[in-house]
Amino acid sequence: GAVPVTGLAAEAGLTIDNGIAVDAELRTSDPDIFAAGDCCSFPLAVYGGRRVRLEAWRNAQEHGALAARNMLGAGESHAAVPWFWSDQYGLTLQVSGLPDQGSKVVRRDLDDGAFILFHLAEDGRLVAASGIGPGNSVGRDIRLAEMLIAKRAKPAPEALGSQTIKLKSLLAA
Repeated sequence: GAVPVTGLAAEAGLTIDNGIAVDAELRTSDPDIFAAGDCCSFPLAVYGGRRVRLEAWRNAQEHGALAARNMLGAGESHAAVPWFWSDQYGLTLQVSGLPDQGSKVVRRDLDDGAFILFHLAEDGRLVAASGIGPGNSVGRDIRLAEMLIAKRAKPAPEALGSQTIKLKSLLAA
């Protein structure tokens, strides 16, 4: 997955752009051919159509199902927010969204030394959240941040950093 295998696609005349280039429905430059997973780059609507290639199991799983539905005529666009996790020396790292899209970072400390960094764009929109802690200590909050990112929410930085304000309450705002 780290290096996309695109030889066959290139030989078939498909457009290559950091992987096999697909549209939001995972259709290649040949409308009868779809590509999914680590081998393809695709536009992310939540980031203004920025083209990305994601090397994560959840993306591959979601792409496979979406490509199958679209081959059957569903006409659905990719709408998922990127997410991945990794275990590192007894800690679990989880990231939702694209942190490089943020220009400001707000930290929220959790129990057991865990913390989350919320990445905000210039306009205040939450574009990513990255957290690390023992076990699944950041999992719930990262999932809530993922939902806020999908909603293109602009939560107050003070609320994101506060340990007393529940992230779930920001979804209703």
